[in-house]
Amino acid sequence: MSLTPTEPTLILSDLHLGHRASRIKDPEQLAPVLQGSSSIIFNGDTAEMRHTTDRPIGRKLAAELARICHQEGKKAFFVTGNHDPTVSNINHLDLHQGAVLVTHGDILFLGVAPWSRAAKHYLMKHREILGDLGPEDFTDFEKRLLATKRTAIELELIEPALTDDRWPGLQLFLRQFWPPFRPLMILKAWWETPGKAANLARVFRPQARYILVGHTHFPGVWKIDPRIVINTGGFVACFGACAAIIDSKRIELRQVDSYKRKFVLGKRLAGYTIDPLRPTDGF
Repeated sequence: MSLTPTEPTLILSDLHLGHRASRIKDPEQLAPVLQGSSSIIFNGDTAEMRHTTDRPIGRKLAAELARICHQEGKKAFFVTGNHDPTVSNINHLDLHQGAVLVTHGDILFLGVAPWSRAAKHYLMKHREILGDLGPEDFTDFEKRLLATKRTAIELELIEPALTDDRWPGLQLFLRQFWPPFRPLMILKAWWETPGKAANLARVFRPQARYILVGHTHFPGVWKIDPRIVINTGGFVACFGACAAIIDSKRIELRQVDSYKRKFVLGKRLAGYTIDPLRPTDGF
């Protein structure tokens, strides 16, 4: 999907509104972060909508977030993630004449989320759905993204609801690291994400120099010549969130800090001049 939002454009990911582990208890907490931007792109997993129990709560919170953006005079764009595969019909965005690719990142992994407690079920279902694609569909970026979303939707009842109150405090924290293989799989995903994102662009969006993802909740910037991979992290413990800001011909990464129960833009972490790849760049 092609989109040219009004700049400056702010990009956030993985708010997980409604999740007990989300640091955002009220969408109003994000209002200070939105200041100074004309368009806001929420790059997947904005709210919990995968499970039938979560969906009403997630939709209500996402609607509240959209209302806040509208009140502030901002255009809001919701990119789908694996936790909110039905939040919109936007699975990716091509910005700056294709120089910037924005997508949640769940397409990077066979099985969508190999660190999940239901990883085996996800892998089987994802393989099944991909196997149903014909040769032309398999090489179509949007069809591959839709296969990822279908996997999340069809396995909505495999994992428990995430908006209930039965996992308070320490129990909730411990649950995130059970079973024992989860930390290792999470570390593996963190290690693999930059390379997978760069390779995704090489195959499906060869003109993209900058790839913006979330999904793994591990923020950072990686240079994989000739591309730059940016992960904006997430609003859950424990590595924090970042915001990407696109203004005119530049893209900047800022830390998101918590201040008096609200979120504000913090220090500048990186900045780049946006220019598309050329055939001479060796991609």
